[in-house]
Amino acid sequence: MKYNTKLAQSDKKGFFKLRIWYRKRKGKKAGRYLIKCGCCDYSKIEIYPESYKDDGIEIGGVMASKAEWRKILLPLLKE
Repeated sequence: MKYNTKLAQSDKKGFFKLRIWYRKRKGKKAGRYLIKCGCCDYSKIEIYPESYKDDGIEIGGVMASKAEWRKILLPLLKE
């Protein structure tokens, strides 16, 4: 999948699109998503989906099970 990496790209609702990079696992370095703000380089978050065996995800330095992340994030994303 190709992600947006360009600065200041608008979406259909007038917000800036997130800029996303994915790094594959290489040796001891875990694969991760780097997500940055669409309008500046100051805000960023790293997500490590494979860093803790089968059931854990680390988002912004916070480790939790996939079930815990679902409880928090899915209600926020529902329209």
